Amino acid sequence: MKEKADAVEYRFILSKEKPPVHNLKPENAILAFLRAAGCDVRRPKTINSQGIYLDTFDWRLFRKDISLQFIKTGNQCFHELKSLGNTGKAGKSESRNLRSATTENIREPWNVTDEKIKSEIADIISPRRLIEQITARMRQSVSHIIFPEGIQIEASFDSVLLETSRRDAFASARLTEISFFLKTGSPDAFKKWTADIAERFSLTPAKQAIVKMAIELLNIKFPAKNPPLELAVNKEDRIDTAVKKILAFQFHRLQENIPGALDDIDTEFVHQARVSTRKMRSLLRLSEKAIPRGSALYFTEELLWLGSLFGFVRDLDVFSLNLSKYTNDVEIAPRVSVEILHSQIHDERMRHLASLREAFASARWRIFSLRLSTFIARKPALHPLAPLALQTVEQIVPPMITDLSRELTVRGNRILLKPKLQNFHKLRIQFKKIRYACEFFNQAFDNGLSSFIDDVVTIQDCLGELQDTVFTKELILGFLKKWRGSVVDRKLLFMLGEIYQLQNETARIRQNEFYEIWKQFDREETRFSLSGALGNVIPHSVEEKGPEPESEA
Repeated sequence: MKEKADAVEYRFILSKEKPPVHNLKPENAILAFLRAAGCDVRRPKTINSQGIYLDTFDWRLFRKDISLQFIKTGNQCFHELKSLGNTGKAGKSESRNLRSATTENIREPWNVTDEKIKSEIADIISPRRLIEQITARMRQSVSHIIFPEGIQIEASFDSVLLETSRRDAFASARLTEISFFLKTGSPDAFKKWTADIAERFSLTPAKQAIVKMAIELLNIKFPAKNPPLELAVNKEDRIDTAVKKILAFQFHRLQENIPGALDDIDTEFVHQARVSTRKMRSLLRLSEKAIPRGSALYFTEELLWLGSLFGFVRDLDVFSLNLSKYTNDVEIAPRVSVEILHSQIHDERMRHLASLREAFASARWRIFSLRLSTFIARKPALHPLAPLALQTVEQIVPPMITDLSRELTVRGNRILLKPKLQNFHKLRIQFKKIRYACEFFNQAFDNGLSSFIDDVVTIQDCLGELQDTVFTKELILGFLKKWRGSVVDRKLLFMLGEIYQLQNETARIRQNEFYEIWKQFDREETRFSLSGALGNVIPHSVEEKGPEPESEA
């Protein structure tokens, strides 16, 4: 492990539009100038390297101003963790590097084994995993230069080919960079010489790290939770137009996650794709009188089909993520038993993943995709048949969310009297409905629903963990049924028994947590705040009426 702190480097970008100097390539012209100025310029050496920028699917390292590369040059391979620190106007770059040589990860560059680098990134990326994001193929011509003042630098003239690593969104770009790195000597003298070279040869300071320039050049888009401006919902929108805007954004979210889900790059792709199908289904149910009934029923049925396929895989992913926690909490968790259980989960998951891949290769998916895209693109009808289509978001949404909130309150208070796990699950579905509805229209109401959404998410997370215990117990019972009549290691059975009992304890804890969170949520202040955000003068009162039948949202 090598660590370099506060490395002083000046970087410049060579513009393609600038002509050669005195018919010489920029590299030769600059080195000729330095020789004429009395510098000892050693013969350049050529280095070919390939760097793979690693990050999570949602760029968590980059968002923290960190880059992680797997670099292969010659017979050497190493990981390099680098802070992306600020680059000054003059091109000065100061950064902190951690570099670790490796011989094990040539075929799995995302598998970081160095403990120091792992400790630096673990909390940032967990529970996500690293994937290959950008490949940089670089040809460097490096010269060692000694100036009359005694300072020594390295001048590197780099030609870089940038490529996106994901085949579903391939793009490429080139750039040429010149960098001067101070080895020994006065930083002030180094700065003076660099400024003179930059002015004489009209070099453009590189104001960003290569990975930042690559993201711009390759037009890489980060996963966005909020829709672009053209799909933003406004109060004045017809409700059928608003529905199409929301469907367009959620369908885009589904499409951008499908390749990662099918390639099994990261479990989060499956999760995000599943959420998009759920949100579209929930929207269609909320707006069933705002769009043609036949279209709503067809899209809802097909989204239920897709959502169930994603759900089978996602539920197993959640169990796998929780398994390490379970095995840490139980007294009997032999390594062999844990490996057997992991193997069983993996086999079951791959079976469901195969069904998912088959579905997205089917004519059924292609027809659904075409019909939904056509529906979204179709202009609103002048005389729609749907009874509420011509009403605006401002007219429809406040009473809709108010009714959902009233039903939520009734269900929550009733569950205090009948705290069955099935009732908690129904309440969780209701929380999803109101959360999605608020998220759909939050921008239209100047983000005034954000605080309420945060409160809803807190309770939904608690209820989600409660539902996880139900799924885990059902999964364990399913394994036991599958193994009936077979020879099974007793330690594995004991471990599963303890995990099963652990779910009962976890469920009890989560129920108690819910009661406390619900007390904070079920207050007049919450209802008053929601009503104010929706433009209602008087908050709704809670009436004891039977809730409508629900289905998984």
